[in-house]
Formats: sequence, structure tokens, C-alpha cells
Amino acid sequence: MQMKLKLKLKINGIATVALTSLMLLTATQALAQAYPTKPIRMVVGFVAGGPTDALARLYAQRLSTVLGQQVTVDNRGGADGVIAAELVSKAIPDGYTIYFASAGHAINASFYPKVPYRTIEDFAPVTMVGESPNIIAVTPSLPVKDLREFIALAKAKPGALNYGATSSPTLLATELFDQMAGIQITRIPFKGAAPAMTAVIAGDVQLVVSGIGTTLPQVKAGKLKGLAVTSEKRSPLAPEIPTVSELGINYVATTWYGVLAPAGTPKAVIDRLNSASRTLIEDPETKALATPQGVELTASTPEEFGNFMRREVTRWAKVVKDAGVKAE
Repeated sequence: MQMKLKLKLKINGIATVALTSLMLLTATQALAQAYPTKPIRMVVGFVAGGPTDALARLYAQRLSTVLGQQVTVDNRGGADGVIAAELVSKAIPDGYTIYFASAGHAINASFYPKVPYRTIEDFAPVTMVGESPNIIAVTPSLPVKDLREFIALAKAKPGALNYGATSSPTLLATELFDQMAGIQITRIPFKGAAPAMTAVIAGDVQLVVSGIGTTLPQVKAGKLKGLAVTSEKRSPLAPEIPTVSELGINYVATTWYGVLAPAGTPKAVIDRLNSASRTLIEDPETKALATPQGVELTASTPEEFGNFMRREVTRWAKVVKDAGVKAE
């Protein structure tokens, strides 16, 4: 009798677990089908009008169309995206607050003495959105015609040349280039890309590494001399400008963009956002609109994006340590 009772309880327990699992699966599927039922807020870590904001607004507009709900851009500029990332890390994990992250998110983990969130653990990756190269540009008055001559000049005059340091991604991209090229350039801090660009154009600073979207117009106008792009291959926007790797230096430092949600966001919601993102990112019209910004759109799975970010955090932590730089 006792054994029969135990067996019955065991069977009932198994049935209960199975029923609970089925109910959770059904609830998850229902959530995926229903989401979203209201507007989504997408937080951007930079002020309106910049390259990150421009791409974020294109993404938000297209995502709104695919999901059938408005995706609004909420600009929270400051500290290279730290303020925006903190806001999202503490948001309710229901899919209605997401973060349009950029390369600085991985860099800030080591560049800032302490960030008020865990760079990896406090976020759920959704997808990669795309990448954009930087241009290594110099003042036209500098007596060099290509990157090889610039490196030779910098080696002949250690510390005599300087560069405009702006956001954490471009600052670290420059420091990485210095390390790999074996040169020493003095860092001159600026509060934004615009004043740094102005200083290089005026000849007060010799070099700047900045996004192709903002730098290329100055190069084409003859106000800057473009020496190299920092991507693996030449940019279709400026096919005449070589890559750094063409000199034999295995150097790549692009600005990437991606979407994150707060940790704990249901997988069904992440999958829905990923599917919708893939639809818009792979759309030829969206790609055509992103190309003038110098961005090559590339979708990914949440797992691929998460692994990519982990590699980026490790990579830039070493650059920060070797360069001995920290946020001021």
C-alpha cells in the first residue's frame, strides 16, 4: 500500500512537472505572439544629430514598421554611453526598453574606473546591427603623402606629433594604432569630434582618427588628408583610401553598433526582436540608406553578438592597460 502511494505520488509529481513545463511553453509562445503591444523606448547614449543617433533613428523607424509598434529614440548622452547603459540595465526586462549600443559599451568596461553596471551580465544581447570604419586623417600641411611616411615621421620625432582624442572608441583606436605601428603620439583631449576635427584642419593638432561619416566630407573638401581606413577592406565610399593592413600592420578598429535589452528579458521577446531586426537589416532599402553613413549593416544571432562583445571587452581591456589611459 505504501509503495503504491509512493509510486502514485511520483507519477503525479512527474505529471505536475510536465504540465508546468507545458504551461510555461504555452505562455512563452503567447508572449512572443503578443509582443509588442505598446511603444518601445530605445535608449541611445549620444545626443541627437551625431552618427550613432542617425543610425539609431533609421533602425528605430524600420523596426517600427516591422513590429507594428512605435519605437521611440530616447537620447541620454554623456560618459560615452555609460549613462544610457545604466538606465537600460535597471529597466524592467519586458522588452519595452532597449539599448542601441556602440563600440564604447565594451571599451568603457576598462576605460572608466568603475561603471554602475556589469557590461556583459546585466544585458541580454539581441543582435549586431552593423559596423563603420574610421579614417586616419592628418592636417594637409603635414609633409607626408601616405600612412607609411606618417609612421616614419612619428618614429623620427617621438612625442612631437599629437592627435585629437575624443570619445573612448576613437581614443582607443588611436592608441591601438600607436602600439601596433611602434610610434608615440601625444594625446590632446577634446570634448567632441567637431572641435578635434577643427583643430586638425587648423593645424593645431596633426592627426585624428574619427568615423568615416564625419571625416570623409572634410577629406573630399581638401581640409584633411585621409591616410587610411581602419576596416579590413577598403570602404566603397572612399575606395581610393587604403586600409592600414595594406602596410602589413594587422590593425582593425571599427565602430560597431548593436541592440541590447536588460538581463532577464524573456527569450521569446529577444527572439522576436532579433527576427524583426534581421528582417530590416537584410532589407536592401535599409542597407542603401545606411551606406551614405559609412555603415555596413550586419545581423547576428543573440549568441553571436554576446560572444562578440565578450571578445571586445577582453581586447580593449588590454589596449587600455598597455596604453595606461583612463577616462578623465
